[in-house]
Amino acid sequence: MSSSNQLNQSSRFLANKPRNEVNVQGYTFRIDGNTTFVMNYGRWSEKLMKHYFELFEMKTSAANLDVFSVVSAIWCTTAERNLLWIGGFRPSQLLQVILPQVQHSCSQQQLSDIFSFVQSCQQAEDALAQGMEKLQQNLDKATAAGDKALKLTCVSQQMSFLKQANHVRQQFLYQLSRLLTICQYAEFLLAFGECLYNSQPWSSL
Repeated sequence: MSSSNQLNQSSRFLANKPRNEVNVQGYTFRIDGNTTFVMNYGRWSEKLMKHYFELFEMKTSAANLDVFSVVSAIWCTTAERNLLWIGGFRPSQLLQVILPQVQHSCSQQQLSDIFSFVQSCQQAEDALAQGMEKLQQNLDKATAAGDKALKLTCVSQQMSFLKQANHVRQQFLYQLSRLLTICQYAEFLLAFGECLYNSQPWSSL
């Protein structure tokens, strides 16, 4: 079983603990139907976040060998590639799918802060997308002209864009952990895992 599937199952286990149950490791307890992560929640959350951050680093390492394959995600199906953005998920697009599932428990202030955050994400994404589009044009010209020097420059720039996109993704996860409560963020992480490993939720876009 892959580590990502194990983490997803672990997340579901924590979220579905019986009412008023305290497990011996102190991961979670229920009081009046409300799940609260205590003591080891920080460790659980950090483990999950570390998992995704390590995934970004692995993609960067793979890109050192073949940046084009990572950025274009040629191993994915055509439908999956249409949902990818510079080698991974696009934060603002992902939140469009997840937010309806968690906003029921958010205050108006939280929603306002989240929408403001999404706007800043979109600005960063648009800037990177425009840069990537221009870079692709230069790469096409370099390939057609057989300009190896320019092609190498474009490949180096692709690496830079991938790193910047991964930074946006990392900040997306980190900032949401600050905007949401513990239980809300746990609910978000569950939905986040579903979106990453199941293309069905994206059909709503």
